[in-house]
Amino acid sequence: MKKIILCTGGTGGHIFPMIALYEELKKNHNVKIVTDQRALKYLDLKQDLTIIPAESPYRKKGMFHFIKSIFIIGLSVIKSFFILISYRPNVVVGSGGYVSYPILVVAKLLKIKFFIYETNSVLGRVNQIFLPHCHKLLTGYERIHSVPEKFKDKMNYVGQLVRSQFMRLSEDGKMFGKTVQKGDSLNILILGGSQGAKIFGDKLPEKFLSLSKKKVNLTINQQVQEDQLASVGKYYEKNIIASNINDKEILLTFMLFTFSNQIEQFVKKADLVICRSGSSTLSELASANKPFIAVPLKNSLDNHQYQNAKYYADQDCCWLVEENDEMSFKIEKIIENVFKTRSFLNNKVENLIKLKKGNPIQNFINQITN
Repeated sequence: MKKIILCTGGTGGHIFPMIALYEELKKNHNVKIVTDQRALKYLDLKQDLTIIPAESPYRKKGMFHFIKSIFIIGLSVIKSFFILISYRPNVVVGSGGYVSYPILVVAKLLKIKFFIYETNSVLGRVNQIFLPHCHKLLTGYERIHSVPEKFKDKMNYVGQLVRSQFMRLSEDGKMFGKTVQKGDSLNILILGGSQGAKIFGDKLPEKFLSLSKKKVNLTINQQVQEDQLASVGKYYEKNIIASNINDKEILLTFMLFTFSNQIEQFVKKADLVICRSGSSTLSELASANKPFIAVPLKNSLDNHQYQNAKYYADQDCCWLVEENDEMSFKIEKIIENVFKTRSFLNNKVENLIKLKKGNPIQNFINQITN
């Protein structure tokens, strides 16, 4: 039995792959997760969880923020030193985010073997810093941008780490063509990542209502931000009522939510998902064989969301729509075409099934424990 520390940033995209890894490692090893305060909304751990402060110097501009973030990282380095000295891990795994930085610094100083995991298709800033010093770079994508040629021999493609509840949805996805028939309501799920996407709430309801008036039968489950919940709900209700008064049958039902730890239940029901392009979101949808329309966050660090989406688009597993003035119009046309010709979805499902990489979690565990 090995002692293993998993350190990761506290956003959903960072923490979800480590939850998947933790669940499997815990069966045979002594494992702890080190992360920051943001992760508490996703985790239900007590004895195996340690929280340390973290702050990215790049999150805000200005000298005050930069100095503050360096001070916080310095405090975290001191705390990390005591964590590693007391726990004495055999292996440390860092999966990005600035909370990984202090743990990996101390692991290097104490000469503890550490691995880094890159879940995006672009090597993150923290992983770039530690690439020269890590034992191996384990990747979720076959091709990773920003890896210098001299370090390519450290790369090992293991695949995307996905939570068990999404792995279990895979078999349902294989039956997709038999369960969705032409004329059925098209069930659409809109996800904005762990924080929600404001632009989806602002732009898409109008297009869904427009489609319903064209006899496109839609069932909408939409994630919105907390401050959008009332306004988006009232917009749907007002226009549905107005259409009924004018004797225009409107084929649309909707449900809004802000955040759910049981998001897999929404994914299971969905025929098509509209989402941002965080690696965790895309890999979980791909694992569940759910076709998606990916809208990359246009100001994502190093444009990694675009590269994530492009990987799946190049394999004909999704539609890639960039965030611009034509975004909502393009999404409307895709949905209309899919409703008329369901084979578009079935083709995407078949390609998602072909894309799978064995058992990524077991691939990962073999790398860090052998």
